[in-house]
Amino acid sequence: GVGRSTALCMVAWGLARQGKRVLLVDFDLESPGLSWLILPAERVAEFGVMDWLVEDAVGQGDSVLAGLVSASPLGETTQGAVRVAAAMGAQESDYLAKLARAYADVPSDQGPQRLGVRLRRMVEALEAREQPDVVLIDSRAGLHDLAAAAITSLADTALLFATDSEQTWQGYRQLFSHWQRRVDVVSDVRERLAFVRALTPKSNRESGVKRFQRKAYELFAETLYDAIPQGNVDVETEYFHPAESDESAPHFPILVDWDERFQEFDPALRPEQGGASEVHVDATFGALIQWVKRRIEADIPRSGEDAT
Repeated sequence: GVGRSTALCMVAWGLARQGKRVLLVDFDLESPGLSWLILPAERVAEFGVMDWLVEDAVGQGDSVLAGLVSASPLGETTQGAVRVAAAMGAQESDYLAKLARAYADVPSDQGPQRLGVRLRRMVEALEAREQPDVVLIDSRAGLHDLAAAAITSLADTALLFATDSEQTWQGYRQLFSHWQRRVDVVSDVRERLAFVRALTPKSNRESGVKRFQRKAYELFAETLYDAIPQGNVDVETEYFHPAESDESAPHFPILVDWDERFQEFDPALRPEQGGASEVHVDATFGALIQWVKRRIEADIPRSGEDAT
């Protein structure tokens, strides 16, 4: 309910306008909707992520890869492309039965393969076929197997969407406290996180943003950031504890503005028909689009190096 899927679609469109080839993958298997946002019914691919999981369980995952991705009309007016791997295929009729089997470990010669390992294999196979500049994954949020797999096993950067509500803060506190008990997870994950302040109200904007930033900093400081001891500090020890005002820190919010145009967003509508224009998209999602663009460019390898 924080506009995560819509924001991801708009980031994809913004990057495609800059010439990027974008692959969107819907991991929100229990509430799929990404494809319906940016794909007309006739454009949905034959197979979905769920079909791959079912077929992979019997060693036939490669058989559905060619029919797993389709082109979104969003990319047709850009220099790049927007390609979509939906959760559900076009002719799906038995989705709930498949969902019941999706999270099961799969036997292999190396022992049982868990969901995160399987999803990584799928994404790597899609990357090999599609050759995207960037992959955007729409994942489940919170304490969930899919969220855990996306953040800890797949994501170079994990965008955490939030509003200034008690439900948001308590939910993330539970998640971060869960990670806090795993030192290896915390050190690996925390620098790959980025907080997105979704649906930012236009009224009392400045004070509201400052309040959100303060709460985000306190949350990270109490859970994922290193506790800096009082008194004599060991100068040889490196502490990861950015300042509250550090714009490069994981807690520092990327702002997505509230705009009623995107509450019932239809990408097929032209601006003259009441749809969103590039100006509207940039006004609402521009900060997030540019943040992701800079993040991608920071990862472009020097000549002779492999991209990761």
